[in-house]
Amino acid sequence: MRELLAVEGGLTPLSSKTHITYQLYIPEGIDVLEIEFAYNPKTLDDKEASKPLIEEAIRKYVDPALQGVYSQQWGKFHPLQNLLTLSVDDPQGFRGSAHRHPNHQRHILSLHAASPGFFAGQVGEGVWKVTISVHCVVTPECRYRLRIREGGENHEMASV
Repeated sequence: MRELLAVEGGLTPLSSKTHITYQLYIPEGIDVLEIEFAYNPKTLDDKEASKPLIEEAIRKYVDPALQGVYSQQWGKFHPLQNLLTLSVDDPQGFRGSAHRHPNHQRHILSLHAASPGFFAGQVGEGVWKVTISVHCVVTPECRYRLRIREGGENHEMASV
């Protein structure tokens, strides 16, 4: 299995609502792409650190008439979660996305099969783009890892 891309990075709450795009050249003759994506931590487990973030969201997003009730029950929204998702573009355009909550994911793209959210099709030669959408980082730091490899013939469908 040939590794085509291996990157890691760190994010902070200031990274929320941003996108990170990696481009890679896929050579001719690849039949299967395996994409592994992981980030940690998933949750902000410190309840006291979560409280001001939850209270701010209640003030910002909840109808003023209901804010008092929500504020009294702020603990129901704990723990808060980081959320990062993936989108893939092949040389012809959008190939699909994995807008999922698990922080460890594995996806397969091939001519005859693809993980849910992606389109099956030829793994064409050219420049591919993988975009990490950083929806929300609530922890002081969040580390991510993205690996793309040429898959073998005996691959199993993945979508975690």
